[in-house]
Amino acid sequence: MKLNIKHWASIKIFQDQALKVTNKLLLDDKIPFKVRIIGTVFIILSGVLLYLDKLLAILNIESNYTFGYSTFSNFIWAFMQSIAPIFMMLGVYFKPYKAAFLVAVYSYGLQLVWVFSNEHSDDFLGYVYAFGLCLIFILLVFIIKTLVSRFDKQKSKNEEFIIEAKGVLEIMKSKILENKIEGYDKGF
Repeated sequence: MKLNIKHWASIKIFQDQALKVTNKLLLDDKIPFKVRIIGTVFIILSGVLLYLDKLLAILNIESNYTFGYSTFSNFIWAFMQSIAPIFMMLGVYFKPYKAAFLVAVYSYGLQLVWVFSNEHSDDFLGYVYAFGLCLIFILLVFIIKTLVSRFDKQKSKNEEFIIEAKGVLEIMKSKILENKIEGYDKGF
């Protein structure tokens, strides 16, 4: 099958349209507002639940059901540590607003501060450290997104070049074959 320039142009248009459709499917604009709010609530819950033990202590809610832990507060803390990531995974499925992740990152940052230095877990310095971890996280996400974007652009340019080169090669091949056939007809 020989491709001429008209065929090449229609293939290029088709590829551009396919790329537009793919990009539209990947955008968050098509997700309904209510669904995104549900996802956002799940993400925020994943961070806030980490501090349910402190809320229950403030409200003086205790129980004898400790499930092997030394106190009910320790049980709630361990249980929420296990359940919070599940809420985050559920929330991601609903395409939440990205700012909601800062609540979870901040809460997990406070948890990290407590793990490595429990003396700063409930004072001002602990909150500053957690805020710093949030800033590092934001910077890291920005760097990764920038790198991915650059790689995607370069990949797109390389694919376009390959497609254009294949088109040119097909045209050259058809011209060479036409010249050979004409040459055989003339007796060369």
